[in-house]
Amino acid sequence: MMKLYAPAIAMAGLLLQLAPAAAAGTPAPSPGPDPVHPVVMQQAATAMATAPAATHRAATPRVAAVNQAATNANLRREVFGFALASSLSDPTVGYPSWNFSLLTTVAFFGLHINDDGTIASDSGLTVWNSAQLTDLLTAAHASGTKVVVTIIEQDFTPNTPHICAALTNRATTVSQTVAQVTAMGVDGVNIDFEGLNGNCPNGQTARSMMTDLAQQLRASLPAGSYLTVDTYASSAADPLGFFDVPGLGASVDAFFVMAYDLEYSNYARAPAGCASFCLGPTAPLSGYYYTDTTTSSQYAAVVPASKVILGVPYYGRKSCVAGAAANAYPTGAVAADTYLDASTEASAPEVQAGSHATHRDANDPGGSERWDTWFNTTLGCTRELYWDDTVSLGLKYDLVNRDGLRGAGIWNLNYGGGAPELWAAISSHFEGCSSAMVTESPASPQLSGVPIQISASSTGCTNPRYEFWLLPAGGAWSVVQGYSAASTYNWVTTGDPAGSYHFSIWVRDANSAGLAGSAPNTYDSFGAFDFMLTTAQCSAVTTTSAPASTASAGTAVTVTAGATGCSNARYEFWLLQPGVPWTVVQAYSTTSSLGWSTAGKPAGAYRFSVWARDTSSTAAYDAFDAFQYPLTVPSCSAITAPIAPATSTSIGTPVTISAGATGCPNPRYEIWLLPPGGVWTLVQPYSAGGTFNWSTAGWAPGSYRFSVWARDAGSPLAYDSFAAFQYSLMVTPCTAMTGSAAPLSTATVGTQVTVTGAATGCTNPQYEFWLKLPDGTWTLVQPYSSNTMFTWTTTGHSAGAYRFSVWARDASSPAPYDVFGAFQYPLS
Repeated sequence: MMKLYAPAIAMAGLLLQLAPAAAAGTPAPSPGPDPVHPVVMQQAATAMATAPAATHRAATPRVAAVNQAATNANLRREVFGFALASSLSDPTVGYPSWNFSLLTTVAFFGLHINDDGTIASDSGLTVWNSAQLTDLLTAAHASGTKVVVTIIEQDFTPNTPHICAALTNRATTVSQTVAQVTAMGVDGVNIDFEGLNGNCPNGQTARSMMTDLAQQLRASLPAGSYLTVDTYASSAADPLGFFDVPGLGASVDAFFVMAYDLEYSNYARAPAGCASFCLGPTAPLSGYYYTDTTTSSQYAAVVPASKVILGVPYYGRKSCVAGAAANAYPTGAVAADTYLDASTEASAPEVQAGSHATHRDANDPGGSERWDTWFNTTLGCTRELYWDDTVSLGLKYDLVNRDGLRGAGIWNLNYGGGAPELWAAISSHFEGCSSAMVTESPASPQLSGVPIQISASSTGCTNPRYEFWLLPAGGAWSVVQGYSAASTYNWVTTGDPAGSYHFSIWVRDANSAGLAGSAPNTYDSFGAFDFMLTTAQCSAVTTTSAPASTASAGTAVTVTAGATGCSNARYEFWLLQPGVPWTVVQAYSTTSSLGWSTAGKPAGAYRFSVWARDTSSTAAYDAFDAFQYPLTVPSCSAITAPIAPATSTSIGTPVTISAGATGCPNPRYEIWLLPPGGVWTLVQPYSAGGTFNWSTAGWAPGSYRFSVWARDAGSPLAYDSFAAFQYSLMVTPCTAMTGSAAPLSTATVGTQVTVTGAATGCTNPQYEFWLKLPDGTWTLVQPYSSNTMFTWTTTGHSAGAYRFSVWARDASSPAPYDVFGAFQYPLS
């Protein structure tokens, strides 16, 4: 396994306090001790009584300013990594193996501070003044990555005399540190002063002097320098501890929160509940008493989330244990394992074949911290290792994004080297979209109404989200398609006026700050382009009419137009009538024909104008055509008027005249009658019906004359043409008559007698019945009617010789009778 470098920091005392069995030389895995030192916990017992019970707040995501601290355009959050001086240029684990495109800041670790405030002349200073630092700067700055120097003072001895001394001489530290920053051209300072709060010999507290150190550095460093401070996980909720987080927040750009080594503070509490130190996750996400989730929430409550860098461990801890069980008690020294060692333990030669097993911490299912067990043949024991692989690291990165923290910090880069899976985890969570490319189909310019598809693509991010903005000519920017995974926007241009349209397509990774909605107007990168919509103009209009050229009034006329040079033509029809101004008779529409009803229109010269324009055109018209259309008076050129019965008929026979005209589209008919010895009389005024039914009943016999007039409905004349003819009405007399009675010949008084007449030779016989009494007197008993029978009631009559006479004449006959029949009828 790889031999770990133990940086010369004052950490051994703490490790011995918390894990007496730890072997000498165990690497200090972080810039600092446990997040809550036992003494600090005692000092802050009252203030912290309720703090651990606080849960992660389900608040609106806090959004850090994108790339506020970094010039590395690839990243949208801070990725802050420590670089160990001892292996700085090692090609396997040092800076040559790192991906600077995924780092915003590298902290050189570091320069130690003496009690008198000066910088110690040790191996850290040697590397600082070597070509190794120069080469680091060159590589980092080429990718836009900052390099800062870490100044170190760590003291956990009783009364922390070294911390008190160094902070008392902080002015010297500030002077020498600023000189080194200026001389080496680095970008700022990281303060790694760790200790306990208390009263120092000069009468000041370590806490107040620590805050003042940050204030002095801020005032003395060159403008634009990046200043950070390393703090414990629970410092934000500790009002009596070494770090005054709100006070420091006024001076520093960011806090590197050492949210690891939590197993030393969690083991005695649920869920581990161990009687003495037992193995557990060094940086649990949740599920334990002290967690990264609680840490994030506590810091964001007192300083802006944009100042909080959540530190994560590239290491774990292992030990011999009695058996492979979660949270096992060490039976030997507790050793630290770098990520590179932990990730390759399964293939180590001392691991008994088939004994290596991997687990996920059941106490923190949301954090998925990994723990492995195997049998070590060299040590002859079961080994247990708790560490963070890319699964659990990724969940901590999710917390950074979810809470809108400034970013993530790594202790330390040398422990991970060039492991590709570590860099991939950073890329998938923090790398922003570095560019946005846009294409449109079809390409500009296009006619308004043509559908346009705008497609976006991006580089540098694994989960791009796209937002489409549009600025129309004379308008304002608006979002036409909000952030989503859809990389295309379908622009419906129908109805959009011609002009220049400006598009801006924003892209950001799904994990980018503000994607949840609290900062909608952010992007990682964007692309923009202009698109021209043009108006298609109709270049010409042709018109035809049917009937062509001219028509008589009353004729239905159809005007048809056709436009060229435009794809979506619309037509408008205008008409100029005699004595009337131009009028729109059919407004703009896709209908290319006009049906013109000329009924009732006066004759004269009419003029049509047909306008055409494309649907996208804003002009009154693109092109037009005009033509004259005379409307003439229609005339019926001839008329026929057949009559039935033809020529003549007897009086009382119905007569029908059926008129028809030619040469006119809408003939109207009027019929006149001249009776014998009379004057012309209008018997049927003008109407569309040419049929006249003449009832001859009651008319006198003689020669009658008809005149049938015809004219078109639009004709102003009394008539266009006429037809006249003679028609005779004749009398048709009855030529013979028979009369009969029932009972036949004779009857007795009181008998009812029916007398019947029957005439021949006439078409409409009428009958009249006379009775001659025995005294010789004739009496009219039933005047003329069409009734052929007379019923005689004999009751009351005396017996004697009675005589009947039945007269008959045609209905048209003027005579008293045409014929008669008489017979004797005795009544006994």
